[in-house]
Amino acid sequence: MSTVGQTPGQVPGQVPPGQGQMQGQVQGQMQQGIGSPMSNEVYNILTALQSKLKGLEAYRKFSQAGVGGNTQIWQYLTQVDTQCVQVLTQELERLVQAGQLRPRQPGQTM
Repeated sequence: MSTVGQTPGQVPGQVPPGQGQMQGQVQGQMQQGIGSPMSNEVYNILTALQSKLKGLEAYRKFSQAGVGGNTQIWQYLTQVDTQCVQVLTQELERLVQAGQLRPRQPGQTM
């Protein structure tokens, strides 16, 4: 008795002749199209920039709340992270000018 998708005389779990090769080709084609349309470098810069900007917003809120009366720490951290934002923004501008921010086909490497 054969199961669904199985040819008569085929051992259960055995792939019919030619079908394994076809499945490998389809999987290879699918994997080539998987991934981000931007480089890891661009992604990392954008992610770091977003994190720093979120931190700056948090420092602003913390300093306004005045918890513990120590706003100096939040001012200091704001200065440091503002410098980081400037560096990350400059690097992002460099990547834009180099044309590396343009989307590419998913799965392609640069």
